[in-house]
Amino acid sequence: MKTLAVMKRELQENLRNYKTIFLLMFIFGAILMALYTEVGPTANSKSVLDPFFELFAVLCPMIGILTAMDAVVGEKEKGTMELVLSKPLPRRSLLLGKFMAYVVMIVPLLVAELIAAYFWAQVSGISQYRWQLLMPPFSQWMTMVAIVTCVSLLFLAITTLISMFAPTTATTALCALVFMAPAHPLGGEFLRQVGLRLNIDSFAGLPIIVKFFLSVFSKYQKFALTFPGDARLTCVSLLIMTFVVLLVASIIFERQNVAFKN
Repeated sequence: MKTLAVMKRELQENLRNYKTIFLLMFIFGAILMALYTEVGPTANSKSVLDPFFELFAVLCPMIGILTAMDAVVGEKEKGTMELVLSKPLPRRSLLLGKFMAYVVMIVPLLVAELIAAYFWAQVSGISQYRWQLLMPPFSQWMTMVAIVTCVSLLFLAITTLISMFAPTTATTALCALVFMAPAHPLGGEFLRQVGLRLNIDSFAGLPIIVKFFLSVFSKYQKFALTFPGDARLTCVSLLIMTFVVLLVASIIFERQNVAFKN
């Protein structure tokens, strides 16, 4: 119940400061960018899925970062941390309640807007007259939605952990951006170079434990879109990583002196 109370408080706070509205418009703007600007398919694109995934594989970590960058340090900056911790509220409930509020903010918006984009691309005919590409099966589109949503959840957890140590909200965001490297094309190039040196030219035959850690790389995530088993493994791996980061964050938060030092 205490966790739910924190979640409700956090949701109300984010409605008052328009963060939820900002996230809605951020995701909507990204969809418009994918549909109507030059951020579209490349010569290697086989369907409309390719440009959407390549864009949201980078934007979804940013969505997680922007949402959670003030999770703990924001309370310090507002001067409300000592007041919150003075109440009979376990710190893990505070952290979990905030995380759950962020999940409620992100997941419905991301899922609903990406599903709407799929049907709009079909109804408007944009996939044909602008890109001359076929729409992917709806099941494959939902696989993409599931993967990028799990990526967002992982970055919610990572950013929440960082916010416990960073002196300001801006510093939290900047530090969290470093962890976006696997989602960046540079991460894909890193995997390619490693594969060349190890004489590996495909993800298909790799052990499950290796794929578990590769799940944070957008290059492997794109590969998983066409293989249901790998897609499930990717989602499960990202959720396990999210749980582990949250568990570590809660343990540290229970023992941490989170007040500002004068």
